[in-house]
Amino acid sequence: PMDIEYLLLLQRLREAAGALLTPLMQLVSDLAASSVTIGAAAFVFWAVDRHFGGFLMLNYVGSSLLVQVAKLTACVYRPWVRDARLHPAAAALETATGYSFPSGHTQSAAAIYGSVGLWYGRKRRWLAVLMVVMILLTAFSRNYLGVHTPQDVLAGMALTGAYLWLNGKVAARLERQPGFDLPVAAAGMAFALAAVAWFSLKSYPMDYVDGALLVDPLVMMEDGFMAAGMVFGFYPGWLIERRWLRFSTSRRTAAQYALAAAALVPMLLIYKLLPRLLAALTGPLWAEFLSCALLAFYVMALVPALICRLQRRQNRLQP
Repeated sequence: PMDIEYLLLLQRLREAAGALLTPLMQLVSDLAASSVTIGAAAFVFWAVDRHFGGFLMLNYVGSSLLVQVAKLTACVYRPWVRDARLHPAAAALETATGYSFPSGHTQSAAAIYGSVGLWYGRKRRWLAVLMVVMILLTAFSRNYLGVHTPQDVLAGMALTGAYLWLNGKVAARLERQPGFDLPVAAAGMAFALAAVAWFSLKSYPMDYVDGALLVDPLVMMEDGFMAAGMVFGFYPGWLIERRWLRFSTSRRTAAQYALAAAALVPMLLIYKLLPRLLAALTGPLWAEFLSCALLAFYVMALVPALICRLQRRQNRLQP
């Protein structure tokens, strides 16, 4: 197939270039999908720009689940599983989780960079152009590293682009009709539960090679449960923050920056350690779901509640 031939061409280029381009492509690939980037987005929400941060989070978590639904529906094997001639860059294998189609890293790039471009790009056209370049470069990096086909990254961009367009319509309606946030939150949570039911009940390819399962569906489902948990925890937190907390980032203080920086530590612990602690009780899939639900609720409601308390205290102390 042409997609495999294209990846073989890039593989020959990668081998000829040696270590010249691969680390750069790996950096570009990881930039949009690393825990550091997600932490930075949370910090922006807490301490820099609440409105943009909420818009960014809304785009990221929803598009993540949308792409995971597509992945676990299509169940397309990774390129090197389909053709043994392909040997992806070793460093890229660690984050090449789940099925291949669509690309999750491309979705992350399109959601994050696309949100920046949509929010700030109208007044700064150069920034909009830069964000488009970063999306395309991330998509190409997944091909260059040998972990995704061209159709994988194109589908990731297309699905996320459609989701950002839909969210733009939702955001516009929320401006006109603030009470519409309750149906939005209910629909988001219902989507998360429906996705989990679909992941759990649908059938998966069960191909064996020399008596061993070629791709384990339970391993492939982990990212889907994580994305569903993130959406399920996000929307209640988003609703609580919108209706009752409404913390401010318009008058930022050193104390708010410090609180936001300190709040990243529990966030990292929830992400890294809680799934391991819960796995013995719930199994790995539900451990990921519950951990990500708590993580999203922590970002959207628990930390904002602390910021509100800090701001009320600061207001009392002012003359």
